[in-house]
Order: sequence, then C-alpha cells, then structure tokens
Amino acid sequence: MWKALQLSRSTRGTFIRRRRHRQLKRMTPKAALWKSCAWVVFFVKHVLTQTQHNTEWPCTEERLVYSSYAYHSRVKSFGNTLSYIRRSPLILQHPCEENYFGEKNPPAIYLGEKVFLSSDGFESSLLPLTIPTYFVMPPAIVSAVTFVENSRMLLVINEKVFIFSFLSLEGWQRTKGIDRPVTEIKNIDCCFSLEDPVCRRVSNTIIAYKPEDPIDYSNIFFSKDGGYSFDRIPNAPSSSTSIHDYNYITLSQIVASTNATVGYKESSYFVYGGALYMNNRKDSQFCLEPCGNDTSISFIPPGLRGFIILRTNNSLLFSFNNGLTIEPITVHPTEEYGNESFILNGKGFCNVAAHKNEIAAITNDLKLFYGSLDMVATKMVHIGTAMLNATDGHCDAMTFVTTGILLLFHPIRSNESEYYNFEKCTINIQDRLMSVQPPLQPCPVEILSGDFHNKMYYLDMKQELHFNVTFVPKEGTDAHPYVTVSNPHVLAFQARIVEDGYTYNGNTKYSMHIRLLQQQFSNMAHPEFQEDIYIGRLSTITVDIYNKGIFCIDMHPLTALIAMDCPPRKHIRIVKTTTACSKGLFKSVLLQNNFSYSISHKVYDPTFRGREHLVQEDLNVTYRYDLWGCPLLLYYDSPWLPLLELWDNDEFVEYVSADFVLFEINGMHNYDYLLTEVEANCMSRAQNWTTLLNYPEAEPHKAWSRYNYQSCKEPRGNESLPSASSKYQVLNKNEKNRILFEQYNGIYVFKVIVVDALYSYCELTTVFSVYVHGALPKSEINAGKTLVSFLVLIFGSILMVYYFPKLLKENARMKSVWT
Repeated sequence: MWKALQLSRSTRGTFIRRRRHRQLKRMTPKAALWKSCAWVVFFVKHVLTQTQHNTEWPCTEERLVYSSYAYHSRVKSFGNTLSYIRRSPLILQHPCEENYFGEKNPPAIYLGEKVFLSSDGFESSLLPLTIPTYFVMPPAIVSAVTFVENSRMLLVINEKVFIFSFLSLEGWQRTKGIDRPVTEIKNIDCCFSLEDPVCRRVSNTIIAYKPEDPIDYSNIFFSKDGGYSFDRIPNAPSSSTSIHDYNYITLSQIVASTNATVGYKESSYFVYGGALYMNNRKDSQFCLEPCGNDTSISFIPPGLRGFIILRTNNSLLFSFNNGLTIEPITVHPTEEYGNESFILNGKGFCNVAAHKNEIAAITNDLKLFYGSLDMVATKMVHIGTAMLNATDGHCDAMTFVTTGILLLFHPIRSNESEYYNFEKCTINIQDRLMSVQPPLQPCPVEILSGDFHNKMYYLDMKQELHFNVTFVPKEGTDAHPYVTVSNPHVLAFQARIVEDGYTYNGNTKYSMHIRLLQQQFSNMAHPEFQEDIYIGRLSTITVDIYNKGIFCIDMHPLTALIAMDCPPRKHIRIVKTTTACSKGLFKSVLLQNNFSYSISHKVYDPTFRGREHLVQEDLNVTYRYDLWGCPLLLYYDSPWLPLLELWDNDEFVEYVSADFVLFEINGMHNYDYLLTEVEANCMSRAQNWTTLLNYPEAEPHKAWSRYNYQSCKEPRGNESLPSASSKYQVLNKNEKNRILFEQYNGIYVFKVIVVDALYSYCELTTVFSVYVHGALPKSEINAGKTLVSFLVLIFGSILMVYYFPKLLKENARMKSVWT
C-alpha cells in the first residue's frame, strides 16, 4: 500500500530529498509505513516520467504528490462535476497566512477542466469537486470563486451564486437576493485580524455582477453578510459598458471598470460610487488592448494596499492607487530576452499570478517572467522558458507559495482510482534572478523594519498614531523609504527621517518617525478632498524603498491597516461616588434576589412623550442588578449632572466632555432641566425629545444619536431661533445645565447617549440607576380650601375682637335701663 520511489535525474533540485530517500531505503516496510503516518501521512516521490504534457520548467524541486487512501480529502464526489469556464487553469489561494487559520494551511482551489479544493496545499490526492444535481443541471461551469473569512467560499456556477462551507463540510446552499444572471463575484479578505469586527465586516462585504452590460442597467449586487443575502445597487445612467466591478474597502467605494467610445477610439476608465448608489466620478482613461470584445481578467493582490492588476490576452496593466492611474507593466531587458515589452506574437498571456508585492506571468509560448509591484515603475524580468515536448498550448496553473517561491503544477489522474495526484514544480525566484545576465541591480537597502507591520490599529476621532521605521541603506546608494496611504481622503501623515547611529559594519542607520492623523483635522487638504467624517473608514499605510528594483525579494514593504472607526472595546461608565448600598438604604443581596419596585401611574408615559393624567395602572419593574449595579444616591432638591468616564477596555482614558442626552427607560417624566434654550446661550432652536419622538415608529433608543444631532450653538438662520420657554435638554460636563427632580422618592433608570459627532466614532451609551431620596410626602390637604378657611377664621376673629366689647357695653347699658 505504501511506497516511496526516487528516480535519478541530472537536473538541479533533486538533491534536496536524497538524504530523506536514503533514510527511507534503510527502513523496513512496516517502519516506513509507521513513519509516513506520523508525518502528516502523505508520500512524495521525485519523478522524471513522460506525462501527458511533458513541460520542463527550470524547477528547483519537482515532485509528484499523492497520498494513501486513508488520508485522502474528506470531500466526496457526488452530483455534477465542476469545471472552469476559461481555457487556462487557475489557482486561488486564501490570501491570509497560516496564523489566520491557527497555523493550519490556508485553503486553495484549483480551477481547470476539473475543480479541486485543498486544505493542505495540494499535498494529498483529491477527488474533483462536485455540486448536487438539484442545484444545477450539467454542465456545471464555474466562472468565479472567492473565499469568505476562514470557513466558506462563494462560487458562481451557471450564472448563479452558491455558498460552499469547506471548514465544516456542511455542503452547498444558494444565496438570496440575486434575481438576475451574474458571472463574477469579488471580495477582499482582511487578514489583519480574524475576530476584529471591522476586519470581519471587510471580509463579509461581497459584490456580484455580470460584465459587458451597460452600466445604466448593469446588475451589481452587494452583500454585507458574507454572501448569504444580496441587495441591488442602483446605478446612475451611463452609456459605458461594464468590464469589472470592485469593492475598494479602503476607499469605501464601489468601483466599476468600464469601456466607452471617446471620439473615434475605444477607451476604459474607472467609475467610483458608494454602496448605496453609483455616480459618474471618473479617473483618467486607459486602454486594454484591444479594447473591443477581448476578454479581460482582473485581480487584487492581498494586503488592502490599493493594488489592481488588469490583463487581457495581449496586455498587462497595473495600478497602485485603486485605479486612479493605470500604467503598463514593462520588461527589464536581459541577454536571453532583450526586449522592454512582452513580445507575444499573437499568442498572448497564459497565466498571471500575484502575491502581495510580487507578480509572475507565463506567456502562451511558455516564457516565464517575474517582477515586483512598485509605485514608481513595475518591471518584470525573464527568468526561464519551458521546453515543450508534447501537446502545444498547455498552460500550468501558477501561484506563489510564499515570498519568492513560485509553484507551477497540474493534476494527473491516478491509474488505480478516481483520485487525482499533483505534479508540482517549485521555483526559487532568488536562484533564478542570480543567474540573470547582465546582473540585476542589487538590493540597495540592508534593513527595513517596523513593529507595526501586518497589524491593525484604530484611530478614533481627533486622535493620532505614531510609528517608527528603521532602515539602513547600503553604502554608496541613495536608497530612501517613502510612505503611501491607500485612502488619502481620510488618512494624512507626516514623516521625518533622522540619523540613528551606525551598524556593526559602519553603515549609517536611520529612523523614520511617522505621525498619522485624520485628514479632516490635518489642515493638509481642501474640504472637497476629504471624506464624510461621521462614518468610519479604512486605509492602509505602507512604507517601502523607492525604486528598489526586482532583486529585493526578501525586503518586503511594511504595511498596517488603520481603521478610522470605533475601537471595539471603547465604552463609557457613570461615576458613582455615593450609592444607596454604601449608605445602607439597600443591600446588594436584596437587589440581586428578584427585587422589584413600583412606578406610580402618575409619573410615567409608556410612549416616552411626557403625557400626564393617563388612565393606566402602576408599573412594576424588576430590578436588573447585573446590569445596573447599586443605584447612585441623589438628594431630590439638589440639581444633578451625571459625570461620565471614557474607557478603552479596562483602561481609563478621560472624563467625557462631549454633549450627551438621557432618558428614563421606563418612561418616567417627573424630572426637568435647569436651563432654557436662551439661558444655555443657544444660537438656534435646540432639539428635544418631544420633537424627535414625534415621528412614526420613533423610539428613544435611536431617535437621538450622533448621526442626527444638531448643536444649538451654531446659527441656522432666522427661522430657527432659541426659545425662552423651551427647556434645553442637552447636558455637558463643562456647561451649567442640570437635572431637577420633583418631590419624589424612588428609583430612576437612565440611559445616557453621547450625541457629539466629533467626539468619537463610537455610539457611546450606558444604562444606570439612581435612587432619589429626601422628599417629604406630599400633603393630601387642598391648599386653596385651607387658605380660604384660614382667612375666614382670621376675618371672623377680627370681627369678634371689634364687636364683642361693644356688645358688652350695650348689654350693660340695657341692664341699667331696665333696672
């Protein structure tokens, strides 16, 4: 059942596994079988056999990979076998590294005459991927595939979108919301963090479309839940024809690559718009030769840097800035290939692969080119030609295994089963570049490092980030780093370079200090250049060496993802200096044991509109100690202002100095505000709960927020003037407005909402309880009647004092007369 075969070969690369082969020959079959099972249970043999293609690339290592039956993939073959729509095969690897998958191999899919899904880098035999017949009828043609997070992928099969969960093998399901045929699907995986909510939102943003349709009725569908459901994006009318659509996360825009007739010439350009609409904002024109009916392919290298590669059969273009400028990729002339452009002789490109800042291309006459993606100029160099001994026109699939390691391979049907093995050719790019004549420009830098590389950072409102970069240029070179941001509409930077000592061999060491801040607060750009400040945005920052050349394979750029957004653990807390528990009015044990209290029917309105004299019952409320803790203790006759703290995770940041509002979550309205709009120095009419809740379906948790808040401290014309009778319902630590309580003892549960849009991207809210005490019971005696009775009594007493002596005298006089 097990065997390992090593065949002799004079070409380079076979020495890599000779020691392993000698060890295996000395092992008994039983011991060898045990050893193989302990080593991930796959078997590799070096071969030099006549295959059906028989192409010989300049391989550093060539292998035929197959595995024993017990360790084949768990994917079983049933239903319709999938096949790829294009003639040239394609490998799509998940763009994220091993740490994104818990040190496991990222998944990869091979698209060709058969489709194979692998979770171990195609290091075991596989069955072709199939789809059940009740989803699609044969033939099942795949036109596009994309990975979503680390658990599933989306495939366009026969112009319909399906989800395949490869991690749990839950099988296939159809997406919802796409009611028209589509052939393309795209997303951008955020590999900086698996659990971060912003990064997950990026990875779960998908667009699906069908190219070659006029934009005014092109069907572009947009998903925010990872492809489970889609919504259509309405488009502005246009006479252009859609070629490709992209979701440029770091620009927060949907971008359409289009063809249009300009004068007498067919040209292409990008149209930019939002996810809710498409407008006609365009960039500079370019041409995909030929611009007519030629099929074009586009892909975005991983890293969120704004790179995009476009190719047709006869042209290869590159953009480093999300399509704002497009330049052709040129060739560095060598002795073997002396041209500065691709001489395709009508045969065109066979395959193109890209990885972060690298690119490789195979032409249909089997010439292999390699280059680095650079902002200054992207050049490629010829590094080898395959010797074709059999069927003409064969093209191997190609991908980068890691930086500087290129893999070409194709599947081979097993003679003993339905499984397919894989013949692999690994090419070490550095070795190939060493043999190029005349020699390439050496890498001009020795060190380029920064501890921010491959990390994600948050930049909240009006905050700054500071990065340090260490670089050491080689002696005699003028190499220096440059800084780019993928979305300059939201992220600005300042950088300065200083000398920072010397290395052990005497070269000067430099430090670059980078200061990052929001473009809106940088004073570096016109307001028209800046993006909307109220919604969170993304941008990457990249530090690279200017014009470093092709030879700098291991000197990778330094990239970090900056989210101008709410840090996920930022929150506010209420300051509780004195609580009802600390003063002995309540015991924590009592509040935790299903404690409930009653709210009088006179002091609450379930619609939160402050209506009085409602015919309703008293409201019984169960106290949530787990959410509210011990209530804050307040005296009813003391004006009160909540004091809020800003926290990031468990670290105190500051006391909140922004505008905020509050409401009682049970509808209690027996409290008021100290200041009127005029007393609060408003320059325009202030918002209040009554007007904001006077809309259909309005509810207090969402009626007033940072998205609709309008400060009354800004003038809005004569039609909106402050009122001397309206109470000002906005609070701030630095202002005099306060909460006034009526003569009432009881528990209030308030929700605080920070509404200042320029304070933070976060929706800062918190819920807490207060216990108001000290109010004497209200008297049941009618004050008016009591006053009238008291006045009558006084008036009667006065009359009696005045008339009683007179009556006594008159009575005495009468007695004297009668006597």
